[in-house]
Amino acid sequence: MHHQLLAQGVTAKAPPAEATPNAGTPGGIDAVNTLPDAPDPTADVIDRIPVAKVLPDSKAPEMAVIESDNPQSLRGDVYFASGNVVLTYQDHILHADSIRYNRATGEVEFLGHAKLTGGQNDEYIEASRGTYNVRTGTGRFYDVHGSVGLEQRSARSAANGAAQPASTTGAIVGAPIGPASRTTYANSNPFLFEGKIVVKTGPTDYTVYEGSVTSCLMPKPDWQIFAKKITLDKGKAHAAGSTFKLLGIPLLFMPYVTHPVDAEERQSGLLIPELSFSRGSATAGSKGLTIGEQGYLTLGRSADMTIGLLYYSDRGFSENGTVRVRGQGNNFATGHFSALEDRGFHYQAATLSGQLITLYANQGGEDVTAAFRYDFTPKTRLVGDVEYLSSYVYREAFTENFNQAVSSDINSVVFVTQQTNGYALSARFDRYEGLKVVPTYRTAGQEVKIFHAPALDFDAIDRAIPGTPFKWNVATSIASMKRVQPNFVTAGMTERFDLRPELSLPMHFDGFNLNASIAARETVYSRSRQVPYGPNPANAVPIELMAPVNRADVEMKLDFRPPVIERDFKVPAKLQSLFGDEVRHTVESHLTYRDVKGVDNFLAILRFDDTDLVSDTNELEYGVTQHLYFKPHPKVAKLPPGCSASPLTKAVDDKDAEPAPREAQEDPDQQPSIDANGIPNPFSTAPDVPTRTHKRHAGPCDKPTAVAGQTEWFSWDLKQKIFFDQNFGGAVINSRRNIFETTLDLSGIAFLTEARNISPLISRMRFRTSGHTDIEYDFDYDTGASKFTSQNILLDVHESNLFGGVSYARLNAPGRFHSEVLNQTTNTATQILTTQISNFQQMRLLGGFGAPTRAGLSVAAGAGLDLNPPSGAGMTQYLTIQASYNWNCCGLSVEYRKYDLGNIRDEGTESFNFTLANIGSAGNMRRAQSLF
Repeated sequence: MHHQLLAQGVTAKAPPAEATPNAGTPGGIDAVNTLPDAPDPTADVIDRIPVAKVLPDSKAPEMAVIESDNPQSLRGDVYFASGNVVLTYQDHILHADSIRYNRATGEVEFLGHAKLTGGQNDEYIEASRGTYNVRTGTGRFYDVHGSVGLEQRSARSAANGAAQPASTTGAIVGAPIGPASRTTYANSNPFLFEGKIVVKTGPTDYTVYEGSVTSCLMPKPDWQIFAKKITLDKGKAHAAGSTFKLLGIPLLFMPYVTHPVDAEERQSGLLIPELSFSRGSATAGSKGLTIGEQGYLTLGRSADMTIGLLYYSDRGFSENGTVRVRGQGNNFATGHFSALEDRGFHYQAATLSGQLITLYANQGGEDVTAAFRYDFTPKTRLVGDVEYLSSYVYREAFTENFNQAVSSDINSVVFVTQQTNGYALSARFDRYEGLKVVPTYRTAGQEVKIFHAPALDFDAIDRAIPGTPFKWNVATSIASMKRVQPNFVTAGMTERFDLRPELSLPMHFDGFNLNASIAARETVYSRSRQVPYGPNPANAVPIELMAPVNRADVEMKLDFRPPVIERDFKVPAKLQSLFGDEVRHTVESHLTYRDVKGVDNFLAILRFDDTDLVSDTNELEYGVTQHLYFKPHPKVAKLPPGCSASPLTKAVDDKDAEPAPREAQEDPDQQPSIDANGIPNPFSTAPDVPTRTHKRHAGPCDKPTAVAGQTEWFSWDLKQKIFFDQNFGGAVINSRRNIFETTLDLSGIAFLTEARNISPLISRMRFRTSGHTDIEYDFDYDTGASKFTSQNILLDVHESNLFGGVSYARLNAPGRFHSEVLNQTTNTATQILTTQISNFQQMRLLGGFGAPTRAGLSVAAGAGLDLNPPSGAGMTQYLTIQASYNWNCCGLSVEYRKYDLGNIRDEGTESFNFTLANIGSAGNMRRAQSLF
C-alpha cells in the first residue's frame, strides 16, 4: 500500500464530481470546456473501480509549473488553464487541452488530448479526460492508450541543446517555468496497454478495465491479451478470464495469466510446452511424437531453477533440470541433468550366414554437467568444470547438436589456485575419458580413462637474479595417477614427482635477440612398465611393474631471432580504395636449437599426460612468418533511417578503440546458449556448422558508428624441424605411432612411425581482405612420404544479410582407424576393421540470407559431408534447412534436420519455433540451433 493512501473502499456509485467553478474569467476551465457532471457511458464498470483516499501531507509539497497558450486564472487554491496546457511536477509531465489544478491537495482534473509521462517506471498514458493527484501518483483515466518501461526525454534542440518553448503564456506555481518534454520509444517492443478506464492506484500500479495488454507497438499489434480487468502491480500484469489474440484472431482462452511488465524480470511459472515429431530408420529407432513441459522457479535475485519432462511416444520419458547461480564478481555456478528411461526398440539384423534375427537396442542414459567458480580472494580461486556421461550412445542419439553428438572426449577438472607475485600454487583433480572405438548394438566400445587425484603444481615465472643478467624459473608437480584402457588397468594409484628448474640468459644487440637456457629435470615414478615390450612391440599390451623408475635429463636450448625485415610500398591511386595508401610487408624468422640428454628409459615410463612424453632429442627448428599490412582510409558507417547511435556500438575492427561495455562484447556464439524464454540449453555449446569466424549478424539498427579498415591482410607461418638424433635416444618403435613432447609441440598429427631426420613442413596461412571475408589454408606436408598428412581449408564470407561458409578437412596420417563392415541388405554392422592409417575427408557447408532480428523472411542451410564414407554408409552426415519470418513483435521459424550417424542415429526431424517478444517461445527449435 502506498504510504499516502488509506485502505481503499469499494462503492456502487461513482464519487460525486467537484463543483465546477463558473467565474467567467477568460482562460478559466469553463471558458474552454466544462468537465461533465452527466452520467458516464462506462457506468456499467464504475462499480468495480476502487477509490483512492489521500492522507494529509507530512511535509511541504513540491513546486509545480503550468504552461498554456491562453491566459490562466487562480481562484483560491485552484488554478485554471486552457490551450495546450503543460503541467510539470517533479518527474511527471501532464499535457491536456484544459486543466483544473488544486495546489493545496495536488489534485488535477484534465480534459481533451491528455498525455501523462514520466515516473520511476517511465509511464506514458494518453486519455480523453480524467483526474490525477501529482503528489500521490494516483488517478483515473478514460479511453486510455499507455505504456510502461519506456524512456522519457526532454525536447531540446538538436543543434545547441537549448530547451524548446512549448507555450506562449506561462504561470508560475512556486517555481519558474521549465522546459517542455516529449516521449520517445527506447524499446522496439514495449509493454503497452489500452482500456476504457484505467485507475492508477500507486506510482507504479494500474488497473485496466475493458482493455488489453501487449508488447507490440500500436496501432496494429501482432498479439494482445484481452480481459475485463487487468492488474499491473509490483512489476507484473495479472488477468483472469482473458483471451489471447494473434494477428487479430482469437486463439486461446486463458483462465488466469501473469507476466512481468519488465521484460528482464524473472518470474516463476510454467514455460510454453514443447511439441515435435521425428522419424528414424528401422535400425536406429524413431522417437515419434515429443511432448514436453518445463517449470521455472526463481530462487532469489541471483539464482533460478528449471525442471522439465519430455515424453517420446516411441521411447519413453526423459527428465531434465538446470540450476543457475550468479555470485559477486566472477563467482557463478551452473548445473544440468538429463536422463532417458528408454523402453528401447527391436530391429531385424542379418547374421554372417544370412539368417535374419531380431535384436533389442536401448539408447537410454544420463548426462550430468556442472561448472563453477569461486574467488576466495583476488589471488585465490576455486574453479570446476565436470561432466558425467553414462553412455556415449545416449548423447549421440538424443543431443540436438552435431558437434556434441560426434564428440568422443569428456574432460572434468576441479582446481584451486593461488597466484602471488609471479608464483602459482595449485591443487587439481581431473578425469579424462576418451572413446577410442564407437560402440554398436553388436560390439562394445573401447574407452581410455585417466585420473589425476590429486595433482599439486608449483610454478614460478622468469625472475631476474639480482646483480646478474640471468633469469630463473621453476616448475614442479606431485601427482597421484591412474590409467584404464582395454586389456590394461594400473593397479591402484601411481605417484609421480617432477621437478624442472631452468636458468636463462637473454641477450640483445643491434636488433638481434638470443635467449640461451639450460634446465635440469628429475622425475620419479612409484611404478614402471616392463621392457622390452614383447615380440610385437607396436601392439604390445603394457605390463605394469611395482618397481619405481627414475628419469633424469639435462636440456640446453638456444633461441635466435634476427631483426624483422620490413618494407613499405606505395599503393597505386586506382587501388587505394581497396588497400589504402600504403602496404607494409614484414618477414620474421627464427632458429631454435634444442638438445635433451639423459632419458635412456623412455620405454619404461607409464603414460598419463604430456609430462611422460619427454624424450632425448637433438634438433633444430627453423621457421619464417610473413605479414602484409595496409593503412586504410577511415570510414564512417551510416545508420539506416529511423535508427539512432547506441553507446554499445563499437568498431568491429578498431583495435585501438575503447572496449565496448560487457554486454556488447558478449558473443552469443561463445556464451551459454539460451532459448527465447531465457533458459539455457545445456545440450549445445556451439552452432552445428562451426565454419563461422565472425559474430552473428546484428539487427538492422546495430551497425557500428565507425568502421576501421582491416590492418593485417595476410599472414603465413612456415616451420620445420631437423632431428640429428633420429631414434630419439632409442625411444622410436618401428610401425607404431610414436608421440614425443617435441613432435607434439610441432603438430598434433602423428608422423613418427620409424626413425627419421626431418619433420613434415608445417604451414599456416590466413587471408583477411576485409571485415567481411576470411580465408585460411593449413597443411602438414610430409617430405619423406611425399604427401599431405593433413589439410584444412576455411572460407567465411558475409555481406549485409548474405553469408556463407565452406570448410574442408583431410587427414591421411598414421593412426588407428576403425570402420564397420555393413551388410548391404540389412544395413547392419557385421564386423569392425582396424587399420594403422587414418584416412578421411570431411566438408561442411553453410549459406543463407537474413538475421535473427531481421523483419521479413530469412533462410539458411547447412550440411556436413563425409567425402570418404565407409562401405554402405551415406555421404551426408547431417543436413539442416531453416526458414523464419518476423513480424513486428513475433516470429515463426521452421526447420528440417537430418542426422545420419550410422546405426546409432539415422533420423529426420521437423521443428518449429513461434516467438512472442518479451513473452517466450513455443516449439522445439532453440536459439543455439540457429544457423543465422
